[in-house]
Amino acid sequence: MIFQNAIWQEMGINKAEIVKYSKVFGTEPMMTQLLLERGFKDSEAVKQFLDPTMDQLFDPFLLLDMDLAVSRIHRAISQKEKIWLYGDYDVDGITSISILYKFFEWIDVPVDYYIPDRHDEGYGISLAGIDTIHQAGGQLLISVDCGITAVEEVEYAKQLGLDMVITDHHECQEVIPEAIAVVNPKRGRYPFPMLAGCGVAFKLTQALSGQHFKAFYKEVIDILALGTVADIVPLVSENRVFTRLGLEKMMDSSNAGIRALITEANLKGKEVNAGHIGFVIAPRINASGRIGNPKIAVEMLITKDQSEADRIAKQLSELNLSRQSREREIMDEALAYIEQHINLDIEKVLLVVGKDWHTGIIGIVASKLSERYSRPTVILNVEEGMAKGSARSVDGISIFEILGQYKHLYSKFGGHEQAAGLSLSAENVPLLKQALIEYSRLHLPDYKLQASKHVSGYLKPQMVTHKLLDEIEKLKPFGLKNPKPQFVFQNLQIEDYKLIGKQKNHIKLMVNDGIRMYDALAFNQSEMASYIRKNDSIHLLLYLEKNNFMGVETIQFMIRDYIKEKLPFKAAIERYAHEAVSQFLIQEESIPEDFKFTSTDDFDIMFSAPSSEWILVYSYEGLVKIKDYIMKKNIYNYTLHFNEINQQEVREGYRNIMMMPLGKAFETIPSGYILDEVMNQKYLAAQVPDRNDLAYFYKKVIDVKTVDLVSLSQSINMSIAKCLLCFELLKQMKLMNYYQRGSQFTLELLPKPKQKMDVESITLFKHLMVHWRQFNK
Repeated sequence: MIFQNAIWQEMGINKAEIVKYSKVFGTEPMMTQLLLERGFKDSEAVKQFLDPTMDQLFDPFLLLDMDLAVSRIHRAISQKEKIWLYGDYDVDGITSISILYKFFEWIDVPVDYYIPDRHDEGYGISLAGIDTIHQAGGQLLISVDCGITAVEEVEYAKQLGLDMVITDHHECQEVIPEAIAVVNPKRGRYPFPMLAGCGVAFKLTQALSGQHFKAFYKEVIDILALGTVADIVPLVSENRVFTRLGLEKMMDSSNAGIRALITEANLKGKEVNAGHIGFVIAPRINASGRIGNPKIAVEMLITKDQSEADRIAKQLSELNLSRQSREREIMDEALAYIEQHINLDIEKVLLVVGKDWHTGIIGIVASKLSERYSRPTVILNVEEGMAKGSARSVDGISIFEILGQYKHLYSKFGGHEQAAGLSLSAENVPLLKQALIEYSRLHLPDYKLQASKHVSGYLKPQMVTHKLLDEIEKLKPFGLKNPKPQFVFQNLQIEDYKLIGKQKNHIKLMVNDGIRMYDALAFNQSEMASYIRKNDSIHLLLYLEKNNFMGVETIQFMIRDYIKEKLPFKAAIERYAHEAVSQFLIQEESIPEDFKFTSTDDFDIMFSAPSSEWILVYSYEGLVKIKDYIMKKNIYNYTLHFNEINQQEVREGYRNIMMMPLGKAFETIPSGYILDEVMNQKYLAAQVPDRNDLAYFYKKVIDVKTVDLVSLSQSINMSIAKCLLCFELLKQMKLMNYYQRGSQFTLELLPKPKQKMDVESITLFKHLMVHWRQFNK
């Protein structure tokens, strides 16, 4: 655990490397650094990255089973068989169907398509869907963006005489369906396994069209870009080609549906970028699959009637507004569930359970909760004895791998590293919860959950030029594995600030680097105003953006994060610190004499010493001073411990800081520094409740069933540490029991003893008074 909300992670490219490869690439040093960060060491690869073309695509027949798929489809075409497309109900599935539909239309071959009902059939190929296609006379079913787990469904289709060609991109499981062909870039040795479902469908059209491919691809490249960005796959290799060329095509699209979406999103005449797709356009299409009929989105993308496309685009916008309203309701209920039922200290994978939650929306809520709490999140909706849900994860943790260890609990499961879907019997939900808690204990230290923000370098404001921005823009489109460059600007002075926007939810800083003034904007971060003052020194993490207003182009500094001293503790650290104080007072361990005592004036010495030297803190004020030093210096290579050593958090090269160490911790701490605040016993003694404190506390909680520790502390003006000691004393007096879940306490009032209880007779109270009363005068 660290004080900061996020780690500013720099790649740390060697300067000699930058000089060397600037000559190899023929680029400016900053562009060279950005290219090296992306793993480039070859000038030809750089050229292809900066200037993507369709010639860079791999041979589609490198995909395992592609030859079998093409052979079976060509046979179906020649024999005029009835071909059906079967796709998922999200943007990836909808665009995949649209791409293949338009290909068959282009070669004048009629096809039908099927999208399962999200609520009744769930994700993937369903038996009901196969029955529908079979009854309609279907002879060949081509799946897109689904099917890799459809072992039973493929066998059932065989029995009906319905052949299946599967195209998918989700993770392969132990058993592969015995379809005519299973085309998935994660099978075999395809050079780029990270295609979206629509990318796999597009590769199928490349294989089917042969020498006519270059005449066809322009018909669908903008649809392909839409699906690729929306599915959040890495925007490198083939995905970069698809997205760069597709976004360019969107500016002058021949597709009525794409034009309608751009107009409806108020982007007409503007440069459409990956951010517009992810946050403005894709949610409208997704709304059809979440709470409407996804077929209308397909109809919009395949129609040639502009008025029909416009009508559907407006309908999608209305559905999206309704989706947003339902999403807010589910989000509020999910947050309440977390507060009431989840212990964030031990549940590193959130499992949130609800009823009457729309299964088309819970995936979005899972994603937002995952970002908010910086941990993998599973949301389940329980209905008629079954729990269906979605899971999302954070960078570096595969939710597919985690959930995949408990397949025996599910009736249906599939997905990939960052997202998964599952169904299970409601009676198995508690078993899954316990399994995830155990997994968290063994495999998820806090540092793995720490949010990370990519840093491309340290700049001074005067180094920012239009030429630099032009260089950065060559890296577009930005997305997964090709992040928008962000830069740290250190030790800026705040000259002024103000809240802006209709709702005053944005903040504008006027900062000075010692040479001139600059404006920096932070959207939806108005809370910054509570923590900053004029003349404060601040470190900013920014990205740079061009702004055109009245024909004048300027450079905007857009704030992603900030660090400064005198920021408040995160809520969890605040509580951990006070809990550490209360435990130390209860156990009252002796302080080792062979450690080096030092003052806060020596922080520079402490943090320049070998990382094996621990720093021990025996007061809340000491922890505050360390926090302010770390924030002022913008240090990240440290970790916090409370009372005892958390072995999962101990890492080579990281400074270990321990608050209120107990005796057994010293068995494995080699050496370190002790802040001289340890001599201030008055601080510790002030946390010890006397008889009056205890009586007052009991009166305040006697009629309460549940209480938040921090809120209680504030309302009765008593430190958290003292509140914790009061709870423990009342428990030992047999006046109440308490059950702690993070900051939440559930209280059980016990019958008053027949004989009056003398607090002086309680072992803990005597211990506290004997050791600390002398200092509390």
